Amino acid sequence: MQNPQINPNIAPRQTPDLIRPLGSTEHLFWLIDRNRSIHFTLVAEIDRVLTRSAWNAALLALQQRHPLLCARIVADGVAAPAFQRDPAARIPLRVVENVQQAWQVEAAVELSGPFDWSNAPLLRVTLLQHASGSTIVLAAHHAVLDGMGGAYLLEDLLRALAGGSLAPLPVAPPLESLLRTQMDSAAVSGPPAPAPEAKAFRPAVGARAEVAALALSAQLTQAIAERARIERTTVHGAVAAAVHEAGRRISRTWRERPVRTVSPIDVRATVGGMGRANGVYITQTITVDERPRGAPFWDAARDVKAQLAPAQTLASVAQEIKALDGFITTNPSIEHAAGFLSHVLAFDVLLSNLGREPIASSYDGFTLNALWGPIVSSGFADDQVIGVCTLGGVLRLTQASYNALPGLLDEVQTVLGEAVAV
Repeated sequence: MQNPQINPNIAPRQTPDLIRPLGSTEHLFWLIDRNRSIHFTLVAEIDRVLTRSAWNAALLALQQRHPLLCARIVADGVAAPAFQRDPAARIPLRVVENVQQAWQVEAAVELSGPFDWSNAPLLRVTLLQHASGSTIVLAAHHAVLDGMGGAYLLEDLLRALAGGSLAPLPVAPPLESLLRTQMDSAAVSGPPAPAPEAKAFRPAVGARAEVAALALSAQLTQAIAERARIERTTVHGAVAAAVHEAGRRISRTWRERPVRTVSPIDVRATVGGMGRANGVYITQTITVDERPRGAPFWDAARDVKAQLAPAQTLASVAQEIKALDGFITTNPSIEHAAGFLSHVLAFDVLLSNLGREPIASSYDGFTLNALWGPIVSSGFADDQVIGVCTLGGVLRLTQASYNALPGLLDEVQTVLGEAVAV
């Protein structure tokens, strides 16, 4: 299906249920998702079992708080695509009782099942019930939510389950609207340089996602954080360096060329103005590691930090969003958007990090024991998507891929253990 040639400068037709037009980043994710699905999942484990009615009530409270959770995307070929409210839409809840299999199986199922963007809501939840607690698998279309927003959403859901009230939030504007003043004065960057080699996409049908997960020990987690400070880098830089080294140990292809990693950067604190509302408030930056297998680990970790640092400034965010806004105003087709992803970004690794203690662990009546993800795919045939989250002093890793490097997370753990031991 071809993308209609939409003129973003035409105001959307006003309807009572119109929420707002998609922003440029949301628009790009909408297009890319139509090439190959790129929705994501987050997984939360709590130590309590609640009734289905309690979950449904909490999900309804969540929708009443966040306007985009009742939205579909509409595109009529004339105006820019927009979020449109469906007041009758309810977040689907699938409950699996007495679950025997690991949550990774259900997360892979959710990752393999695309969203229909023309139907609301663009969020669904699977609940795995077992004797000692519940596991929540939240799946979201990437045009309506990013990973950190998904974490905040889970926190709101848990607060509602614990009996707390959720005040309705206003519709937050898209990222470029919040940056308009800075974008007006930002330098116009030239066209992005293509990657040395384009990336192939996975088959349009028949491909199955694979999901793996690994929790480091609290002792190793603490050792990584402390050593990263001493080495003047970050935990993110250390994990990236470990993924690169582990991949080179496993894959001959990775040993023969530079490894390209994209790191989504949450810009909520940098830009401000969106609070915890739904939307896509990230930029994405490529780092390139040309080191051979066995290169000095902490040099590699410092280099990742150095490559990411310029992209984390407000001026850089404004410049990047201005360039993306310019691209979207050309009315790109699905094929153009996919070509940008394949020929310009063309990454081997997507390293998405929710950071340290991103949401609360303790609620009235239960505890959040673990938060996993983000679990996502770019659409490439061989990408390795690594989700990182540290909660309760434990760093947790996920790996999502349609062609996974076998044993990658175990090898990452080995590399990190070696790095803090010397």
